[in-house]
Amino acid sequence: MNIFKELKRGNSREEEYFSVALAILLDEIPELTSYLLGEILDISDDSEEYEIILEYQIPDGRIDIAIKSIHYEIYIENKISSDLSDSQLERYSKHLESIDKTTKLILLTRDFIEDKTIQKYTDKYIFWTELYTLIELFTNSILEIDAKKYLLEQFLKFLREENMSDEKVSWEYTEGIKSFMNLLNMIQLILKQLKLEGHIKKIRKKSIGEYYAGFAFEKYNEGDHEFWIGTYYEDVNKLFIEIYEDFLEKHGTNKFKELEESPSETTSHIYDFDRNYFLAYSKKKQNEAIYNFIKESLDDVDEIIS
Repeated sequence: MNIFKELKRGNSREEEYFSVALAILLDEIPELTSYLLGEILDISDDSEEYEIILEYQIPDGRIDIAIKSIHYEIYIENKISSDLSDSQLERYSKHLESIDKTTKLILLTRDFIEDKTIQKYTDKYIFWTELYTLIELFTNSILEIDAKKYLLEQFLKFLREENMSDEKVSWEYTEGIKSFMNLLNMIQLILKQLKLEGHIKKIRKKSIGEYYAGFAFEKYNEGDHEFWIGTYYEDVNKLFIEIYEDFLEKHGTNKFKELEESPSETTSHIYDFDRNYFLAYSKKKQNEAIYNFIKESLDDVDEIIS
């Protein structure tokens, strides 16, 4: 069990659980905090006595992480999927100017943000992938296996699983992309077969987005949005059939309460490749497995709403 993965399950806000996970690490391992401040901001602070505050309230806003020591006050604004709000960094910067200590503002993001205020109001703008590399270097410098190293390795594994690491592009790259596209092609053919058999009324064009890939489809022809089947890049070992919110509400959301959630927090049927040894199957058996998963999921919906 990965404690950071479990932490994620209990948080509905993506940015919040990444901030909480990082704050735990900074609080539990003050020597890591000193190392990161030195590498990122060129700050030399060997006191290793830090107060780590989550969602630190200031007069004109709330900052994701505050790091306070005797001589320094460092703010970290964490952005995962959202953009900066109007004048956000400017407000934080003005507050820092009022503090009688050396102060710094770090912007930490998963994806690139284009905003003219970043250069003006932040002391450092880094990606999560860069933070991963720094923490990995620090972890590798610890020779003995102890609780701190275990915690660090858990965090690094968590970031790798969330595609927040900056690792070597391995020899599996080409075949991996081909296999992923083969999966989408397989799903498309199975949806076509189910449509010919009368189990599905309408299939929409394949959609490949920033975080997902799959197909929307309709079984009942009750509207434009009923179901979606596909996978998420953060959890590619699973296939999800999501039920759209309008369909859930029309038939009574509480009827579907026993189903699980996809990474998008949508009510879903889930097929786990690892648990079902899917990758060890022949092509024929893989087709049969996905066909049965879709058909049984739709039959289950029939039973739920009848």
